[in-house]
Amino acid sequence: MKPEQRAYIPSILYSLAQARFENLNPYGVMHKGSMVGFMMYGNFSGICWISRIIIDQSYQEKGIGRAALMQLLEMLKNKSRCREIRTSYTEDNHTADAFFKALGFEPLPDAMGGEVVARYEY
Repeated sequence: MKPEQRAYIPSILYSLAQARFENLNPYGVMHKGSMVGFMMYGNFSGICWISRIIIDQSYQEKGIGRAALMQLLEMLKNKSRCREIRTSYTEDNHTADAFFKALGFEPLPDAMGGEVVARYEY
């Protein structure tokens, strides 16, 4: 990830440890046979939370993150135990705001401690 993104997203190593202890599901993002990113989600009482999407800086702005997230959304929509899909990001992360809105996420009215909570509309 780019240096300016590090303030918003924990490392993949931290994320893998978090996945182990918080019952989260990590996935690698593949492009032409190489791992170029990472995503993670968890199901909490029927609300599936997308907690990470990280794309290597040399593969950003090529549509890979968008394609990967669209695949994850399709997978989650088809899970009967996933009645709602959400994510969150800091209020000052305008890149994440534009990214998630472009894919159909709508911010909910209640912010959560400086974070925007957004729900995927499907």
